[in-house]
Amino acid sequence: MSDSGRYHSLDAVRACALLTGIVLHSTMSFWPGLRELNWPISDDSTSLKLSGTFFVIHTFRMSLFFVIAGFFAHLLLEKAGMRGLIRNRLRRIALPFVVAFVVVSPMMIPPYLWAQKKLGFTGWPHIKPPIPDPHMPPWGHLWFLYLLLVLYALWLLVHVLVHAADRRGELPRLADRLLAALVKSRLAVAVLAAPSAVILYYSPWWLLWQGIPQPIMGFVPNVPALLAFGTTFGFGWFLHRSDALLGVLRRDWWWNLLAAAVCSAAALWLIGPMPRLADYALPARERMLFSTVYLLGGWFWIFGLIGAGLRFVSEPSPRWRYLADSSFYIYIMHLPIVYALQAWVMLWPLRWTVKYPLVVILAFAISFITYHYGVRSTFVGQFLNGRRYPRGASFASPGVTTAPVCSPSETVPIRARR
Repeated sequence: MSDSGRYHSLDAVRACALLTGIVLHSTMSFWPGLRELNWPISDDSTSLKLSGTFFVIHTFRMSLFFVIAGFFAHLLLEKAGMRGLIRNRLRRIALPFVVAFVVVSPMMIPPYLWAQKKLGFTGWPHIKPPIPDPHMPPWGHLWFLYLLLVLYALWLLVHVLVHAADRRGELPRLADRLLAALVKSRLAVAVLAAPSAVILYYSPWWLLWQGIPQPIMGFVPNVPALLAFGTTFGFGWFLHRSDALLGVLRRDWWWNLLAAAVCSAAALWLIGPMPRLADYALPARERMLFSTVYLLGGWFWIFGLIGAGLRFVSEPSPRWRYLADSSFYIYIMHLPIVYALQAWVMLWPLRWTVKYPLVVILAFAISFITYHYGVRSTFVGQFLNGRRYPRGASFASPGVTTAPVCSPSETVPIRARR
């Protein structure tokens, strides 16, 4: 933590994790094989390079988000107490989730219907969702907010039960010591990845290419998602309790990123860059190897990216603060924008090397313009970020003594640690 009272590096990493959603989702219309599966937002020009890019980013992005969410959840518990944490999360996560589900989710329907009309498609896509029981409601890209609320409830329940059974706090201190020993010995990645790798290996509904089965539909998240993302959330929670370990991650950032690249390359080599959006099986030995390198790669990316943020973005920066403040709104709003742009360019007689960068640039431009002029200094900015900036102010002052308490962005006054 810097003298200004913010974890600037984690603020920056969180912003990048959310904003990378535009880079990630903009690849999807360029995947090969989509039209054969009756998915209408599919471009004439396809690319295995873009589907491979999606695969690699998808191994770590949301897991990284949940680590930082757990980190700032414990920070808020420490500063505001249990009631303050619950009240804050209902106001800053639950309410935006409900509003976004009602307002933003329907905005994805017109681009879908437009693309359907362009191609003359009818009926539903033949794509199997990565969930065991695909019932309504469909959370879509807002699933991470719903799962975050579930994890808050479960983790706080465990926290209360442990506190009631262990008044002296021996169990949490034991967990702190164990985590410190694992991180310092560089064994943490293997230990943290192992439970999810085993569960995914035996999971009958795990669609390998699609990664950890995301709970995009239904009120009850699937077990692999709860375990995998719950583990990352819990790691973030205990990382804040032992935040001296951030120095270890900072030291090993380059080594972790190198290991991440090797593991992700191995996973991609085993499964291939061709999107597998229906049932796809690997022989038992290859499936075991795939689940191992996939989960190891995800954790190495988490350690490496957090370490790189600590190494290179540790000082106050008004531009990074601006990105952090805008990232929540942009993640919520970006998918209808991306869908519309993809449907617009999908039949143009141009290669993906032209259309994909155009979609990404225009999506970022529209997102930032609407944020700057329609959100930042309005009640919407107050609703999403807990404050509104004066109209005309380009960037936040780096001297503001606030700290983000979770992902998405939210700030509360804090005191310097004693």
